[in-house]
Amino acid sequence: MTSSSFLQRTPAPRAPGLSRRHALGLGLALGGALALPLPAALADGGPGSGSVSDLRPRPRSVQGSEHDVVLRGPVTVVIGAETDTAARGALVDVLESAGSRVRTVVADSADDIASGPRIHLGTPEDNPTLTAELDAAGVPGPEDLAADGYVLATGRNRGPVVTLAGRDARGTYYAVQTLRQLLGGGTRVPAVHVRDAPRMEIRGAIEGFYGIPWSHQARLDHFAFYGAHKLNTYIYTPKDDLLLRSRWRELYEGEELEKLAELVETAGAHHVSFTYALSPGNDITYGGDDDFDATVTKFDQLRDLGVTSFYIALDDIPGELDDADAAQFASLAEAQAHYLTRVQEDYVQAHGLEPLQTVPTHYAGSEPSDYKTAFGEQTHPDIRIQWTGEGVFSPEVTEASVARAAESYHTDHLFIWDNFPVNDGRRDRLFLNPLEGRAPTLHEHVAGFTSNPMIEPYASLIALANYADYCWDPIVYDAEDSWQAVLDELAGTDETIRRDLRVFVDLNLHWPYRDGSPAAPALSADVEAFWAAYDAGADGDQELSERLRTIIGLEDSLGSMASPGFYGDTLPWIVAAGHWAEALGAQLEMLRAITEDRLEDASAAAARVGEHVEAAGRATVPDQGADGVHREDQIVPRVGDGVFETFVSRAWEELRAVLPQDPSLPFRGLPATASTTLGTYRDHVPERMVDGDLATMFWSDAAPQVDDEIRIDLEETHPITFARVQMAGSDTTAGDQIYEGVLELSADGESWTQIAATDGSPLLEVTLPEAQEVASARVRATGKNPGGQWVQVREFGLGETAPGS
Repeated sequence: MTSSSFLQRTPAPRAPGLSRRHALGLGLALGGALALPLPAALADGGPGSGSVSDLRPRPRSVQGSEHDVVLRGPVTVVIGAETDTAARGALVDVLESAGSRVRTVVADSADDIASGPRIHLGTPEDNPTLTAELDAAGVPGPEDLAADGYVLATGRNRGPVVTLAGRDARGTYYAVQTLRQLLGGGTRVPAVHVRDAPRMEIRGAIEGFYGIPWSHQARLDHFAFYGAHKLNTYIYTPKDDLLLRSRWRELYEGEELEKLAELVETAGAHHVSFTYALSPGNDITYGGDDDFDATVTKFDQLRDLGVTSFYIALDDIPGELDDADAAQFASLAEAQAHYLTRVQEDYVQAHGLEPLQTVPTHYAGSEPSDYKTAFGEQTHPDIRIQWTGEGVFSPEVTEASVARAAESYHTDHLFIWDNFPVNDGRRDRLFLNPLEGRAPTLHEHVAGFTSNPMIEPYASLIALANYADYCWDPIVYDAEDSWQAVLDELAGTDETIRRDLRVFVDLNLHWPYRDGSPAAPALSADVEAFWAAYDAGADGDQELSERLRTIIGLEDSLGSMASPGFYGDTLPWIVAAGHWAEALGAQLEMLRAITEDRLEDASAAAARVGEHVEAAGRATVPDQGADGVHREDQIVPRVGDGVFETFVSRAWEELRAVLPQDPSLPFRGLPATASTTLGTYRDHVPERMVDGDLATMFWSDAAPQVDDEIRIDLEETHPITFARVQMAGSDTTAGDQIYEGVLELSADGESWTQIAATDGSPLLEVTLPEAQEVASARVRATGKNPGGQWVQVREFGLGETAPGS
């Protein structure tokens, strides 16, 4: 990964709005269709303006007005003495970016304002000129709108005028964001009246994953993105920030404290509520004064920086109480409710802060339980409770499920911690598909959503833009339309880059927690069309070849996309995809040569495949564990959702049919059945380690214990000279595997002979000095895995001869 960002830091002390640099970096040409009954003339703002149909999120109401407004040359901005500073700065940035000369005046009444192009900005309470301007335009004010709502109106009143009236300060800021979109980099505001407000109160992200926390710059950049997309919440709780969990009692100091101060300030400058979430549950005494004091002392340090929103995270912690709590409380839920209520009453309410937020230890499932009942009934009723849905990962969230969960937790303040698109459980993957499966009526039951994003901050912007659109108005949210719009935003205006970005995104669309989630659907379609033509004896590789050429060129073409942060985040996957495409390209040459009976050429092309497959399997993604140490090149980026690997395996079968001894062919073990004493993760069953396909694997659902084994049994006894076990996700990078174990052979399945021991490598190969009669083989664990890692086995095979012999 790279630390490059697609935004420039907003210079201090001025961080009130979206600067020209921010707007350019964000690629704010938002796309999509607005399903509103507008006059045809409003569908396109005309030259030098944005389109009403481009507005994101979709406004609740857009109506045509009689007058458009051209903001060219001198423009007067009329504000009140208390008009929101961030909105004022953002408006000046927008106008200066359009080439206007801005004059700002503070007025007590409309009579104080000279004629000429002008913009009135603020709320009716802080800017008394707004009411007269809205009356002149015949538009109701924002007083009856929900929090964060606003009105934007164009008209003529002693000159062309745009009125930006917020329900509150944040609404005023959002009115400016809508104006920015309507201008579209030009100077003409279409003739429209917009009345808009969100349906969900909480809209944002919770940085709550395991792995490398986001960089300081990435967080700053996210706040600018959130402000532009009308997301209003950021919860700081990365699992591998040691001062949040393992060392939660310690205070911040030095540079870390300075960075937190800048985060809080910059979040506020973009009207993002910065929530600080402490995770003390691994070693807390819930009823103890010392740990309560440690909690509020930590909160005091953040409150001194301007934080007004706090959160206690109780997820992923032991379910047992320590001796002191066990003597005081009847259950974990009772102990936690006591602690949370004490924080709410004695600290949050005492200081006039926003209500405390929490995620309970039992945070999934809607059915009642003793824990949920005790937790909900005994926790202070003002505390907001987060819930992840029916599972840790929820393919869908339904209205019935949410309503049942609110009853089970006995709360009127439920909101959702949505574990999409988080990838800390699959750090080799990117999840770039759209947000789907959330009911359009959830705003009637929950306060809102926070997305748990990926370890890669800029790659997460696709999903976060979807959440922005969904949470603003779930009723009109269109997943496909919202997704296409943010892809264009990140790509920029170049149509070739937009096309190429979609080619890359297609390779990262499978979400493994949803049945039927497509696997690289466009690539899959071209592969299927190729094999259909190949089997029919026809020439049908044009579309696939073109797609492969595009994939090979992605490293160059996407380098100039509007979001260099996205490019930097995804570069390991882009490079890996290029290697896979090179491998498939070589196999297409090989297959063409086979059909033309040019077997020497087929063998020569096959020889090039291995180097590219090996390169695609290199670990190029960094990682960080609970020790907080950043380590480079730890993870193999997985791309293509198995489509590349499956093609390679099928193509090798074609070569094996005509050149069975070709040295380029991968080793295939003798026919065998597989079994294990380990549990199985989802559909990654043991049979997958003997199917001859490196694209599939067995995957356990827990770490191995001593004497756990993975085993294969041959159909009949054979003289064996070679054994190969390919664990983890790659032959070259350690991962989920058996770290301490022995490889044993047996002629009868009962008595075993050790022939090798694991050495930390995921590839275990043994060539015997002389053949042994073997019926079964196993790898048996002799110790525990470091960090509780699970076990993956892509292939486990035995051979009568070693490969290449």
